[in-house]
Amino acid sequence: MDKDQLAAIRNKMLGFIFQQYNLLPKLTLQENVEVPLMYAGVPKPERHERSRVALEMVGLGDKLKHKPSQLSGGQQQRVSIARALAGDPAVILADEPTGALDSHTGREVLTMLQQLHAAGNTVVLITHDNSIAVQAQRIIRLEDGYVVYDGDASDPRAVVTPGLAGKGAAG
Repeated sequence: MDKDQLAAIRNKMLGFIFQQYNLLPKLTLQENVEVPLMYAGVPKPERHERSRVALEMVGLGDKLKHKPSQLSGGQQQRVSIARALAGDPAVILADEPTGALDSHTGREVLTMLQQLHAAGNTVVLITHDNSIAVQAQRIIRLEDGYVVYDGDASDPRAVVTPGLAGKGAAG
């Protein structure tokens, strides 16, 4: 496939949640959620509706016209989650989604991701934090680019041991 075909697949099948929220500061929350929908060619009325519904799902339906700077870090991450959900992706990729948050807000975001998974969404979460990783059903642990564990989170081999922590291990 060429670059445009790959971009189309990414835009239609994947939702991205990043550690840094990647929100555009001059756009409203609703406009931020609409950006990937615009690139996907979704008509404006449908973009408005999908972004509104997604923001309501993450508890920000009353802040559609706010700018990112008017929100807390946790609220900004919720906008990022709404942006990922608005496209109704087959897979949600969450790259260290709690890394920039305090522990309480991080737990709220993890709870939201767990609820999305329970509702039938596939969530792939990338983390270096064992306490987050062990909450997953399945863990794939990498070391130096190689899969060293792929299985159930309850298996003791799923957890990175302290001796490996400084050697490129990821949970």
